[in-house]
Formats: sequence, C-alpha cells, structure tokens
Amino acid sequence: MNIKKVILCALLALSSLGAQAQFSQMEKKSEFMLKVEAGYLPFMGNFGEAGDYGYYLNMFHSAANLNFMLGANLSQDWFIGGGAGFNYYHNFNQKEAVSHMGANIFFDADFRPIWQGLMGLDYQPATIRWAPMFDLKLGVSTLFGDDEPAGYGLTLTPMLEGNVGINYYYHHGLRDMKHNWHAFYVTIGVAYMQQTLFLPIRVGWRW
Repeated sequence: MNIKKVILCALLALSSLGAQAQFSQMEKKSEFMLKVEAGYLPFMGNFGEAGDYGYYLNMFHSAANLNFMLGANLSQDWFIGGGAGFNYYHNFNQKEAVSHMGANIFFDADFRPIWQGLMGLDYQPATIRWAPMFDLKLGVSTLFGDDEPAGYGLTLTPMLEGNVGINYYYHHGLRDMKHNWHAFYVTIGVAYMQQTLFLPIRVGWRW
C-alpha cells in the first residue's frame, strides 16, 4: 500500500468519526415519560412521639400502594418529575386494627448510571440491558375519608423515601439501544410517612 492509499484511508476514517460525532450531538437528550409503580410496604416501626391519641397508625399497619408519575428522562441516566400515590393501610392479623386510605403527592427522581465514554463521546452499547437504579421521593402524605384516626382529623405529614434496585431496558422502536429509555424495574428501600417507617418493595414501568 503506497502513501497515497494510507492518506486516503486515514481521511475516510476521520470523516466517519466526524459524522458519528455530529450525529451524536444532534440526537435529543431528553424525552417526556410516564412511570407507574405498584408496591407493598411492610411496617417497620413508628417514629417520633405519639400524640394524645397515640400514633396515627398504631396497629402495626402495612400499606399497599400505587404511584403515578410524569416527568422527563434526561440524557439516559436521570428521570425527574412529580407524581401522586394512593395507599391502603391495613393489618389483617389484628381484628381491632382499622384500615385507612391515604394519598401522597411528591417529587420523584431516579438515577441509572450506565453511560460509558469512548474518545470523548457518550454512548450506550446495544448489549447493555441492565443497570443499577437509585430513586428518591420527597413530598407530603395524608390520610382521608371516614377512616381517619379518631381525634386527629387531617393527618398531613412529610413523606421521604429512598430506594435501590435494578433496571431492565427492553427494546423499543426500530433504532438501536442508544435511546432505549423504556424500562421495567424493581426496587427496595426505606420510607417515612404518617409517623411510621416502612420497607417499600416496588415494581415499576417507565415508558
């Protein structure tokens, strides 16, 4: 191979890299998305000081939960948004335990660190399907309806929840996995609301 052919091959390779970099910069970095989660939150313990009528949930109540969220997926790794959740607090093992309905309104953020770098360019190899996931929720929680704890009326408390888990990206669309932001996930963590600590176990769908 003479020197002209070497130079020609080098120029073709450089032009190819330039075209790939330009394509990468033109790709959109965010997308409006929805999330839905179903979860079960076993009782861990009451937290803080009980009032004149005891704790709001004073019969070892666990909770069944359904969350709906909407927001934006940012640069593959992040989802930032807000949502509302509905809770059913219960203890079927104690006959005297009264069940309660409740709701949460919260800010939600999850992080899935899967990006890798090559020559300064970010990319997601098509072989990556799984990623660790970290989730944070901050908001307020209330009990409502006729099942409110006797004597307290509206029980508005802060809500704080942190979770870790695993995220699975499933194939979506006709393109490669580069912008495959649609996923199923499973998480476990610790949550506080209504003077109670819970152990949330969730399965979710982001699309």
